[in-house]
Amino acid sequence: MEDKVVAHFKDGRTQRGYTQDFRPDAGTFHLLPSEGGGIPTTIKLDDLKALFYVKDYGSARRQVDRTKRFGTQAPQGQKTIIEFKDGERIWGIAEEYSANSLGFFFMPADPQENNTRIFIVNSSVKQIQFQD
Repeated sequence: MEDKVVAHFKDGRTQRGYTQDFRPDAGTFHLLPSEGGGIPTTIKLDDLKALFYVKDYGSARRQVDRTKRFGTQAPQGQKTIIEFKDGERIWGIAEEYSANSLGFFFMPADPQENNTRIFIVNSSVKQIQFQD
């Protein structure tokens, strides 16, 4: 299965593309350019801040105004606020969070936003708050 993703790196870069081999327990995966064709790039998970699974690329879809609350349509699970080391904060539901793993999957609080799922690399996180 090919997933449409946007890789956000710890150094601030972003790269759009498709992946067929991302695994949270692997140290690397391949990203094929979003424009089609080209040579796949090998991405090291240690270099990533997060991998955003998206509905579409649009034009510079990174939203500063991501949902900053939990609405009535928020997915079921442990409500969580993630603050990255770069200051960005996101609201959603953490899936099987463990501080001892490389990272974890996260569902955005607003099911209508462009991101369908996010893999967050633990080393890029400054703080995690679990809400009641």
